[in-house]
Amino acid sequence: MITSPNDLQKFVNVYCQKNKTTDKVIKVCGTGWSKDLIISESKAILSAKIRIADVQNHSIVSSEVITHKENGKGVVKTYKLKADSKLEDVSIAGYKIVHKKVLKEKNGWRTLVLIEYKTS
Repeated sequence: MITSPNDLQKFVNVYCQKNKTTDKVIKVCGTGWSKDLIISESKAILSAKIRIADVQNHSIVSSEVITHKENGKGVVKTYKLKADSKLEDVSIAGYKIVHKKVLKEKNGWRTLVLIEYKTS
């Protein structure tokens, strides 16, 4: 069971570090959390697929806004980041889920997947 962010980070590091990418195969980990198990799994798979596409070909367009407003009680800081990843002409058809791990985390589910994609 994952009870803290440190627990999660340690587990992800061990889980993902033992599976390395080679010249012929891209291996990536994806993670997702939700109160619904199916949504958690979908998020994890999508996360991994985006990482594969990112390795293949991508561009990122981002906009960052930081504001500081002073009121009678102090300074209120806000931060807004909008980032869009443009994945054009990238196909990741043929990926394979090599391993999936589902963990109970607080009041939901944490799913980790390891996806493999052959580049040649």
